[in-house]
Amino acid sequence: MSFALVCIALLVGLGIVAGIASHFDKGEDEITVGHDCSTCTAADEGSCKIHCLLEEKKKKEDA
Repeated sequence: MSFALVCIALLVGLGIVAGIASHFDKGEDEITVGHDCSTCTAADEGSCKIHCLLEEKKKKEDA
C-alpha cells in the first residue's frame, strides 16, 4: 500500500514540476505546414506523396 502511495505522490509531484516548467517556458514554438515536399514530416505515413501530387496538379491547372 505504501508503494502505491509513493507512486501517486511522485506522479503528482512530476505533474506539478511539468506545470511550473510549462508556465515559465515562453518559447515561440510555432507549427508550420511547409510546402516543400522534400522535407515533409509525414513522409513515413505516405501522405506527403499525395499532398505533393495534389500541389503539382494545382500548379499545372493554374499555368
